[in-house]
Amino acid sequence: MKNKITLTIILTSLFMLLTGALTAHAACTGHLDGVSGDTISGWAWDPEDPQKEVSVTLTIKNAADSAVVRSLTVNACESFSHLADAGIGTGNYGFSANAALSALPDGVYLAEASGNGDRLPNTLVLDKSGASVKTISASGVRSLGAFTTTAYCPCYTCSEGWGRSTSTGAVATARHTIAVDPRVIPYGSRVLVGGVVYTAEDRGGGVKGNHIDIFFDTHAETRQYGTRTMEVLLLQ
Repeated sequence: MKNKITLTIILTSLFMLLTGALTAHAACTGHLDGVSGDTISGWAWDPEDPQKEVSVTLTIKNAADSAVVRSLTVNACESFSHLADAGIGTGNYGFSANAALSALPDGVYLAEASGNGDRLPNTLVLDKSGASVKTISASGVRSLGAFTTTAYCPCYTCSEGWGRSTSTGAVATARHTIAVDPRVIPYGSRVLVGGVVYTAEDRGGGVKGNHIDIFFDTHAETRQYGTRTMEVLLLQ
């Protein structure tokens, strides 16, 4: 009798687990499409409840320190014809949010969004300069973790006579060129460090593993920079 009761409990538990798995609600999905002036647009929908408006929370962070500078909520209910053409429900899942981007200080920002609490898959990288805000082309952003970052310049002490020449043949440029361990960050990769987008164009004998050497124009700037531990974001 005891064994029969135990078996019944086990079967009931398995049934409940399977039922829960089958009835688990699919996550909302969508996409951040881009920016025009102060407005960020995109779409979000719930494929299991396509008639219900999705509440979208848009968050904008300063790429230099990850501080949240904007957070706003909108409903995804605008009609976007390209969604209907793609077979995504009625197509009434678009949103446009005025994020007052022109009022932000110059710099690089990350725009992320979630629909009903589910994170939308892509991140927009925004470059704010003067009155202009443009999207830096990237399908996504992935953290590579914390790196030791140092600095070098064209002087003989730093470059050992190579000047602005790099191992890839590119001309080293400030606020653009970094030296990397190509086994960790392949040549040509774009990374975001301290709010600046750099390209991996060089390598150095002392640059190994999670270490990045940032190119500056003058030796005084390299001394001022020193050594810093920074999060590195890969633009994919």
